[in-house]
Amino acid sequence: MKRFFLTTLLFSTILIKAESIVIDGILDEPEWKNAFSISEFYQTSPFNLQKSQGETLVYIFSNEDGIYVGFINKQSNSSMLSKKTLRDEMTSLSDKNSINIDFDGDGNKAYILAVNLGDSLFDAIKIKTGDFKTDWDGDWIAKTKKHDGYWVSEFYLPWNLVLMNQPKGDKRTIKYSVLRYKAKQQIWVSSSGSMASRPDYFEKLDSLEIANYTKSKLNFFPYVSSNQNSVTKFDDNKIGAEIFYNSGTGKQINATFNPDFGQAESDDVVINFSAQETFYSEKRAFFNENQSLFNINNYDRYTVMNTRRIGSAPSYKCSEEDNIDECENSKKNYSDIDYALRYSQKTGKTELGFFAAREADESFSLGRNFYAFRSRTDLGNKTLGYMLTHVDDNFNNNTATVNVIDYVNIKSDQLTYFTDLLFSEKDDDSGFGYRSQFNYQPSNFSYITGSILYFDENFQLNDFGYLRKADWIHIGLGGGFKQVNFSKESPVNQIDMNIDFNHDSDTNGNSNPIRIDQKNEITFKDTSKLKFDFGIKTSGKNTTITRKNPDFPFVRIKMKKNITLDFEAVNYKFWTYDWRISFEKGDKYSSWNSEGYKREFYKIAGSYFPNDNLKINLQYRIRKENEWLIWTEDNKFGLYDSEQDTFSMGLNWFSGNKHEMRLKSQFVALQADNPRSLISDSGGYLYETDDLIKPFTQGVVSFQVRYKYEIAPLSYLYLVYSKGGTNYYEDEDYSKSEIFNQPWNNPSDEVYSIKFRLKY
Repeated sequence: MKRFFLTTLLFSTILIKAESIVIDGILDEPEWKNAFSISEFYQTSPFNLQKSQGETLVYIFSNEDGIYVGFINKQSNSSMLSKKTLRDEMTSLSDKNSINIDFDGDGNKAYILAVNLGDSLFDAIKIKTGDFKTDWDGDWIAKTKKHDGYWVSEFYLPWNLVLMNQPKGDKRTIKYSVLRYKAKQQIWVSSSGSMASRPDYFEKLDSLEIANYTKSKLNFFPYVSSNQNSVTKFDDNKIGAEIFYNSGTGKQINATFNPDFGQAESDDVVINFSAQETFYSEKRAFFNENQSLFNINNYDRYTVMNTRRIGSAPSYKCSEEDNIDECENSKKNYSDIDYALRYSQKTGKTELGFFAAREADESFSLGRNFYAFRSRTDLGNKTLGYMLTHVDDNFNNNTATVNVIDYVNIKSDQLTYFTDLLFSEKDDDSGFGYRSQFNYQPSNFSYITGSILYFDENFQLNDFGYLRKADWIHIGLGGGFKQVNFSKESPVNQIDMNIDFNHDSDTNGNSNPIRIDQKNEITFKDTSKLKFDFGIKTSGKNTTITRKNPDFPFVRIKMKKNITLDFEAVNYKFWTYDWRISFEKGDKYSSWNSEGYKREFYKIAGSYFPNDNLKINLQYRIRKENEWLIWTEDNKFGLYDSEQDTFSMGLNWFSGNKHEMRLKSQFVALQADNPRSLISDSGGYLYETDDLIKPFTQGVVSFQVRYKYEIAPLSYLYLVYSKGGTNYYEDEDYSKSEIFNQPWNNPSDEVYSIKFRLKY
């Protein structure tokens, strides 16, 4: 083991730089003098398209090593803000520069690369279908430097940064936008007059012809990790590797063997008693690298390929085993992964991709095999795609296959259509799903969007993907506009007003409550924001609460109205805060002794940043509900008065650009009192019964401290301490502090981890 560490440290890359240009925030090389320049910018947030010229100068050129971008930002020394952040952290506390670039110029995908004045990096991927994902971490460099009266940022994007098509000849036409964020005023300006959050983003990108080169890349990432759980006494020591090969000719292979994800960020705590599964985003680096081709989804409603399924908890049938106790003691909440492989290529107007992963066999269980194939072709202003996913579940002896046809039609700069056709096969059951959506922007200051979704009751996506619910019809229509022309004397800078109409039902026509939401946001000139939202849910039927019981398919729900106020303060010198209050009230039920549903929600949060290297976040939330309805079994329900308190604390500390310490913690205490028992009839009406039902409490703790040392770019040492647990007690009179403390004092997991990940 010692020899392995010495070898990897000896041969690891200690410094990455462009061969001909030094990336140091000083644009003194002769190449910058002849570079393409941009000086006109338009304010895009708050959005008013106000033109500025000469405040920001940007230069772009390319050579055999890659593409270079340089910014010169005129600004007073006193207004420069340079707080360090985690990679990909969204914050308003630092000045930033960004290059948004579509390397192939086809409007399918753009890479968003940004650096703040503290040299913290941000990268994300925006695809045509509307997704904006920050999980991807690319192998690129950017540095900044302060000068008297201005600051400079310098970007280096190697040719092998991403998978790109290779055009004929020695020229490449890219589409791009360059942006600058002024933290003091909280203003974004853009050279294209748009940004990734707007529906006209791809249509507004500017074109630029640059010199084109090819460059291959082979990176090898070996790792060694050790994980010890002091509660379960389970030790896990691993050696594995990741391999990334980009041919430079439009082909790329990524592979991982015996991967370890012990340093991954912990998930937010969610207590979920509903029939819908909680969706968690992917945080593991390998499954985010070069993954955008496989992304077919629609907000949080569905995603065809959810890689969080890979490595999830194994299946067990301990009651059928000879040694039941040994089986029960062997249960794990995750599966090891033998390997994962991804191949993708882009040739002309067609992209192809293949993905495979295999879970390891566990004691008393067998791993699953996952496969996916994806193709996508540009047809002028249209895009036609196909995707197949397949899962072999060797333990349960079944397979699941999903076929998807996706289509995008850009009718004009103002109107775009999206369509997905989905077909599933599992256990001899066939299912069908459909999504159609349009986005229409009649002007720069208004938009209209609409969608239709249909999933029949046999449609199954959750073996590899995620589906909020099947047996579902959805019709949605929304729109909004901005008002920006306020007088100089007015404290208001911008007003956003939006309204959304949503109607849902099951495929038998049982209508869920119709939802109408009206949202308003006022941005003041001092940078503070006030949001006030109104909502109505009509009476209707909850068609999922009884878990599709054929005899009791729904419960009738009464009308509810809600209002929410949300305020974000200005960023003061060392601190800021925000708060939210929300109220909801429902009509009384006539079939039992009801007082009507009531909900109150309160949140107060604040951040303290005494210097550029330290930030502390605190948040406290209280959610109170009267007549909170929970399904127990069949057509039986519990009705409670509940209170859920959540305390969150985060800390980010940096020492230079090498050392990073992060703390993330959440403590949740739920109390459900004054229980009553209800039962529904076949018509969905609720009635009170004499069945005994008990009050309960639940506490959840998630705590993680992670230290990361950057040995070299993309080469790290991680030290991680994680602690978590949950408890659930019925008919116990615990105080709120006891509910908070119990899972902390009696955790289900307490893990110490160390990991070296090195880049060759």
